[in-house]
Amino acid sequence: MLFQKIGVCLGFGFWVLGFLPASGQTDDLPRRGFLGLDIDPSKPGPVPRTCLVSSVAPGGLAATLDVEVGDDLVYIEKHLPANRSDLATIAKSLRTGQRVTIDISRGGQSRLLTGILPEMPREKYANADVIYDSVVGAKGQRLRTILTKPHNIEGKVPVILVVGWLSADTVEAPDGTTDATSLVFRGLAEMGGFALMRVDKPGVGDSQGDCAETDFETELAGYRAAFRAIRNYDFIDPDRVYLLGISNGGGVAPLVPETEAEEARIRGYVSVGGWVKTWLEHMLEIERRRFTLLGKSPGDISDRMKGAETLYPEWLIKGRTVEDIVRERSTLGEIWPDGSDRSHLYGRPLAFYEQLQKLNLAAAWSRVKVPALVLHGQYDWIMSREDCELMAGYVNANKAGLAHFKELPATGHTFQHYGNMEDAFHSKEQPFDPALLKLLTDWFKERNTK
Repeated sequence: MLFQKIGVCLGFGFWVLGFLPASGQTDDLPRRGFLGLDIDPSKPGPVPRTCLVSSVAPGGLAATLDVEVGDDLVYIEKHLPANRSDLATIAKSLRTGQRVTIDISRGGQSRLLTGILPEMPREKYANADVIYDSVVGAKGQRLRTILTKPHNIEGKVPVILVVGWLSADTVEAPDGTTDATSLVFRGLAEMGGFALMRVDKPGVGDSQGDCAETDFETELAGYRAAFRAIRNYDFIDPDRVYLLGISNGGGVAPLVPETEAEEARIRGYVSVGGWVKTWLEHMLEIERRRFTLLGKSPGDISDRMKGAETLYPEWLIKGRTVEDIVRERSTLGEIWPDGSDRSHLYGRPLAFYEQLQKLNLAAAWSRVKVPALVLHGQYDWIMSREDCELMAGYVNANKAGLAHFKELPATGHTFQHYGNMEDAFHSKEQPFDPALLKLLTDWFKERNTK
């Protein structure tokens, strides 16, 4: 899955203490259950359409039922998860306190295992409290927010609001995680002097809705609701807000404030792997990189790009459906990244990208008159370096030196560490580089002293 992480979050982590309700509020958004297992789609089980269990998380239902790595996962509540997407859908449907039956096969013997689904673990930190709350999105859906409150604060603190990626991955950062983005979130929560605010998009984590059918405008409304909710917390200075945009969020972050008064509350931007050109330009650029990294010959790449130069304008500019375009010219079906599913792209509905195409991010970034740190990974094959350089240039046109562009060595699309571009393309990730986190924390701390 592009534009943030690979795979799905199924609740790996540990039980935590110290959950605090929001000041003066009661969170009525149910917490999802902790299934606590993952499967490897590359390792089919002996039962048709099944996969082997690849990991079991301590504290989850699977661990309490003694599910083991290498077991053939057949059914969960009579649903057969043939891939990770299926497993994520099934896990999302389960509720804390529900009696759940898992059917596995081990050594050729079928086993029915039943237990009570525990609650998903909550984040914990030694020097910060964690507030699990919610906001109401554009369609009346309750969206999970996670806010950290640093200990030993004097007066009100500034807040970092995360504007997230495209894919359906949760913003939660469980204890013991090895995920690069989660490690960044944990580092920001632990640096002191700042609150950290995150919101899960519809259908992700605890949030209500269906991410696969959520368009961009609905998602953006969720970030705006979280931004407005900052005023609900008496330990936060609502006029010192920093926006951390990641991937798609790294481009659209300036759209979160809707008025001049709201823009005045923003003290700075950090964009990681963002974009600023039109979405059509992005699609043509990423397709050339994708075809190259797939090992296509120069001639084949040229032929495929001719097809892309037909397919994407017909869809994004002329407004035709992808299905109709491919039906008229079947060879274009080989170009479409999601294969036979021509109603979605990268797990999101086509309306999402049609709305992105209508944006004018160059105009939005040209209005930014506060410090901006614009980051691009050396091995980011998804977004171009030129987008990030343009973004910084638009801000610096307002005042020289206001924005700083930096290319991150040996870094992928966002915070992942790789040995080369091919490894980044194939998700062969190396251990997280803490120097990246230090770059971010140093920048925020420097802003906080001015």
